[in-house]
Amino acid sequence: MARRQRIDSADQAVRIAQQSGRPIAPPSHVPLEEVDWPYWESVVAEFARAEWTEHQLEIAAMLARTMANLEQEQRSLRAEGFTSESQRGTPVINPRVMACKSLSGDILAFRRSLALHARGRNSGDNRSAATRRDGAKAREVDHDDELFAIPN
Repeated sequence: MARRQRIDSADQAVRIAQQSGRPIAPPSHVPLEEVDWPYWESVVAEFARAEWTEHQLEIAAMLARTMANLEQEQRSLRAEGFTSESQRGTPVINPRVMACKSLSGDILAFRRSLALHARGRNSGDNRSAATRRDGAKAREVDHDDELFAIPN
């Protein structure tokens, strides 16, 4: 298996410019609902367009859906309260508390899988990966600007 080239190499700079106009959409088999889209946009903005693989886009879509689900569950939990009373009148924890904890854990696992966590982006052997990644995002061409030629 060939190693992936560094994001700051000349070849990668050309590839980034060529793919900077490509639309990034979730895979058709991981559909997103209206409430998921703000989270999708936030997640895919983390990397240059050229860096996303199909598998990563699947995980990103699942992450966006899970983030939207967590938001909905947290809103319901705030409205209902963290505790309620059982039929006997004793206080019990709202089951949504566990659902929120589970969704939070899922989000963290998806983020680790995509290396969207601080350790994956900024430490170890990837100490300068975040800097290279930011540089790649900065080299993306704005295709809405009519002054630039669109790369093939």
